[in-house]
This record gives sequence, C-alpha cells and structure tokens, in this order.
Amino acid sequence: MSRLLNAIMNPKRLLRKTLPRSLFGRALIILLTPLLLVQIVLGYIFFDRHTETILRQLSTTIAGDVALVMDWVERDPKSIKSIQKAAQKYMRLDVNFVPKNTLEKYGAHKDSWLYGFMGDALDEALNAEKLIVGKKPSYYLRMRDSKIYISIEAKKKGILEVSLPQKRLFSRTTPLVLIWTTSSALLLFLVASLFMRNQIRPLRRLAEAADRFGKGDDLGELKIEGALELRMLSRIFNIMRARIQRHLHERTQMLASVSHDLRTPITRMQLQLAMMPEGEDNRLLQEDLKQMQLMVEGFLAYAKGTAHEARQAVPISSCIQEIIDNLPGKKNPIEFMPIDNPIIQIKLQLFNRCLTNLLLNANRYASHTWVSLKINVRHCEIVVDDDGPGIPKENREHVFQPFYRQDAARNLDEGGTGLGLSIVRDAVRSHGGRIRLDQSPYGGLRVVLTFPRS
Repeated sequence: MSRLLNAIMNPKRLLRKTLPRSLFGRALIILLTPLLLVQIVLGYIFFDRHTETILRQLSTTIAGDVALVMDWVERDPKSIKSIQKAAQKYMRLDVNFVPKNTLEKYGAHKDSWLYGFMGDALDEALNAEKLIVGKKPSYYLRMRDSKIYISIEAKKKGILEVSLPQKRLFSRTTPLVLIWTTSSALLLFLVASLFMRNQIRPLRRLAEAADRFGKGDDLGELKIEGALELRMLSRIFNIMRARIQRHLHERTQMLASVSHDLRTPITRMQLQLAMMPEGEDNRLLQEDLKQMQLMVEGFLAYAKGTAHEARQAVPISSCIQEIIDNLPGKKNPIEFMPIDNPIIQIKLQLFNRCLTNLLLNANRYASHTWVSLKINVRHCEIVVDDDGPGIPKENREHVFQPFYRQDAARNLDEGGTGLGLSIVRDAVRSHGGRIRLDQSPYGGLRVVLTFPRS
C-alpha cells in the first residue's frame, strides 16, 4: 500500500520504472506513440464526423423513399400491387399494406446509435409530408436478421409495412478504413522496428567489445557498420584499443628489460659475495640482494598482470584445490570447503597468480586459513578467511596501492614487496570481477573475490 501511495505521489519515478531500460525498447515506444496518436485522432474524426454524416445521409434517403411509398399508398390504396413492384424495382423496398389495422408498438425497438439516426430521419420525412395520424408520426422501427423493418400507421385506417436490407444504412467504409489503417500502422511499425534493430545492433556490439576489452580479452578490431555516427564511434574505439594495447605492450617490454638488466648485476654481486669470506657483513649483503631480487620479480609479476591471456573453461573447485596443494612455502594449514565443482571461464594463469598471492599473504600473517566457494547463476564467489591480525578499516583501500605497506617504516625484513594485493585486485578486475575486504568471523581478515560466470 505504501509503494502504491509513493508511486501516486511521485509520478516521474513511476514513469521511469515503467519505461523499458533498453535503447531498443525506448525506440519502439518512440515509434509506437505517434502511430497510436494518429490512430486515435483518425478514429475520432472518422467516427465523429465522416461516419455520422454518412449515416445521416443514408437515413434521410431511406426515410424519403419510405415517405414517397406512403404517399403513393395514401393517394391510391387500390394500386398496392403496382406500388410494390415499383418500390422493389427502383428502391429495393419490400412493401405490404394491411388495411383497417393499428400499431401495437410505437417508436424504436431499442435505443442505439443506428436507431437514433433512422428515427430522426423518419420523424423529419413523415412530418414534412404530413403523413401522420396525430401530432407525431406513428411508426414502429426494428432491426433484426440484417434487415430493417418499418411499420407506419396511415391516415386511412391501415398499416404500411416496409422492409429493406440493413446494409443500405450501414456504410462498409467504416470497418474497411479501420482495417486498412490499423494494418498499415502495424506494417509500418514492424518495418521500422526491423530497421531500428539493425541500427542498434552495432551499438550493442560496441558495448560488448568495450566490456570484453576492459576485462583483458582481445577480440580483434570491431567491425565498422551502421549509421554515420556509429561508424565514427566504432572507428574511434578501434583507434583507442590500438593505443592502449601499444601502451601496455611497451610498458611490459620496458619492465621486462629493466628486470633483465637488474638481474645481471644482482647475480654478479651474489657470485662475488659467495667467493668472499663468510661473516656478518656478508650475510647482511646477501639478504639485501635477496630482497632486491624479490622486489624485481614482484614488480615484473605486477606488470604481467595486464598481459593478454585467453579464457578457458575449468572446474573451479578442482583448480582452487590444486593451487592450495601446490602453494610454495606453505607453513600453516589451509582448509578448503567446496560445495560444487562448476565449470567457469577464467584466465587460468592470471587466476593462479591471483589466488597464490592471496593465500601466501594469509599464510604469512595467520596460523590458519579457510577458503570457501559460493555459486549462483551469475557469479562465482571465493571467500578467504584467516585468523591473523587483519587490516584496520581505514587502511583497507590503501593496501591495494602498489608498494604500500601497513608499517610506516616500510620494514623490508618482514618479507613481501607490497605488490601482493595489487596483483590480486588487477587480476580480479581483468576478469570483470570485484574484490572486497571485511572482518573475518575467525578474527582476522576476510577477502571476498567475485568472478562473473560468463
């Protein structure tokens, strides 16, 4: 009840909810609304003006023919047979005269728009010819079996009975006009819908291509088709796609070159330290070189997150279990609770890197880790809980920044390079998914990864 009152009080909101959300649906409404308005206006004008005029003219013609026959009968009642033949031949009227009889019923059989036109015409015609018994013409009008029956009380005692086909009163143009206008409107609407659908199809393909490209899928150049504006938009999208791909390729190549160049002096220094006498200074330098090597490898792994990789169908539960079993340097237990093993489309290497970084981060700071899987029609949700120290709420967004560390001094002796969660978020986003940090029911951190199933 409250929703109905809110809709009545806010008609704009109700209109927004009622209107279709797709461009094709709204375009159909734009096409359909003028057609309906034209049909309504045409129907009103046709019925209120044209049909009324036609019915009045036809009723006047019939009433005039009946008044003429009545006048013949009044003047020469004995020539009824010749009058019947003439009325049938020239007026298509069936005439019969019953002398010395009176009407039992008067007026019209029922009150409807056809009876109204015919009754007014009879009143006018019989009054004009003074073919009445009293102050008002005495007749009885009825319509049945596709015929019109008119009984008129004559001045000389008797009843003139006239019958004629009802089609003389009803114009056949009325249903024909409605049928033709409605059929033409439907045909035009169908043709316009097909043209509109063809025009919207390139726009839909452009949206799908932009979405897939944003997820890291390369489907090749977009086909340029449609109207001039859509062709221009498709051409600009292809140019933008080529620029972004060139930029990503150059960045990856540059980082790979930097990583290779840094590996050479690091390896040379490690060899030199291995040949030097052992001592405290030697050990500290080796740890620094090891940390530098970890930073270089982590930086290269972060850069590789944007590389192109094709999706493939994998059983997600089996894939997660395999990653857990092969996790390098696993110290603490990781418990996986699968409920199903559906097939989903993922970038396998990127997904492995994503979940591996996440589990290594949890395994480093927590004594126990729990992994669960939730599946619905549209999404696959992976939840990772641990009993570690967690992350304060005010820092949960900052930890996704590259090289960000929670400790202010950025103490490198604690392990890690500050790229783990950045790699995880980039991998999830490249699948078109979402990542969320929350408080775990086990006291530590909860990480929720949501991947689309298609």
